[in-house]
Amino acid sequence: LGYNNGSEYKQSEWAFLPLYHGLNRISMKWLNIDFKLSGFLWSILLSTLSFIGFYLFCELYLNDSKKAFYCSLAFLLFPFHYYFSMMYTEALFFTLLIFSFISIYYRKHLILSLLIVPLVLVRPNGIIALIPLYLYYLERDSIVSKKHLNMSELFSRRVVVQSLLFLSGPIAFLLYCIYQKHMTGYYFAFSIAQAGWYKEFMFPFLSLFRRSYFASQFNSVYTVAVIIISISAWRRFPLSLNIFIWTSILLPLCSGSTISMPRYIATIFPISILIGYWFYTARFKYYLLGALFLLQLFVFYYW
Repeated sequence: LGYNNGSEYKQSEWAFLPLYHGLNRISMKWLNIDFKLSGFLWSILLSTLSFIGFYLFCELYLNDSKKAFYCSLAFLLFPFHYYFSMMYTEALFFTLLIFSFISIYYRKHLILSLLIVPLVLVRPNGIIALIPLYLYYLERDSIVSKKHLNMSELFSRRVVVQSLLFLSGPIAFLLYCIYQKHMTGYYFAFSIAQAGWYKEFMFPFLSLFRRSYFASQFNSVYTVAVIIISISAWRRFPLSLNIFIWTSILLPLCSGSTISMPRYIATIFPISILIGYWFYTARFKYYLLGALFLLQLFVFYYW
């Protein structure tokens, strides 16, 4: 399943959850195209859905279409957000995630139960994302907040029945774990295979500045900057979005590496909303969008 031993290592396809690759396999077979064209078509579709979903949530959260549109432009142009257009899982994961939040907002619980099934089959943190999604559901019904918990309403028949719809994601993830056991002998083959990428479990903050080469050092600085923003933003966001921010930061750091942190941070949409709002209030807000675009081109060149 994968290992590392100094300069020697072995990587395995079992490190990746199946949905993104399954979509490409289906489109390659049905449309009779190669992977490059398939991946390109999916990236166009999913990145577009990602940006539309971000705008729709911003409009709901900020209650202002002009601010939402500006924040969406900032989100589109922000450095490292070119990952949404790459042949990676960012756009697929984010599309499913943001429309899950939107479904909760509009109380479309059946649609939510359908969205979280593929969500947990894109990336391992999809199963962790169910925690802030469920908290957001409770917040929408005024059951949970930072200051109170309505226990009587939490265990009411209506809430219990609706909460059962959140089990579709864990059941799908459990079935995939059983499939991994059947194929490899391990329920969590995806986790074991991470060793091929020199990843190992550790206390999250020990991953920062662990390696001396430039990319790792830069990613550590970038991650620390996002952590500082997240601390300062605690009062601005409800409990659910704060939990989402911190699980999205700490979970990948537990792997002992910062190598992919810009990718993972790109999907932390509350931070993007906050930064977009800060820029919107600036005097030269449209010049800032131009600067973001130039920075994106700059870092994309090195990518």
